[in-house]
Amino acid sequence: MGLINWIFDIYQHSEIDKVRAEASQARREVAHLRGAGGGVDAERLERAIGELALATKALQRVLVEKQVCSGEEFAQRLHQIDLEDGSADGRAPLT
Repeated sequence: MGLINWIFDIYQHSEIDKVRAEASQARREVAHLRGAGGGVDAERLERAIGELALATKALQRVLVEKQVCSGEEFAQRLHQIDLEDGSADGRAPLT
């Protein structure tokens, strides 16, 4: 039983290290959006949102062009996911 616990501990520590690295990356990305005074830099935020919108549009088009799904299927799934938080507002929670 000791060996199994040891292996599980190693696995858990590697998962903890991954989460720490992801959290650190997220903090760096948020810090990148902040200006010198600590507030959000609107220009950087708009650029980040524009990059996200571009990536989303590209992904949607590739999925439809490669016939992974139709445009209608994509729209239906988008609406379905939108309703998961209980509000059809065209947004998803950030958490």
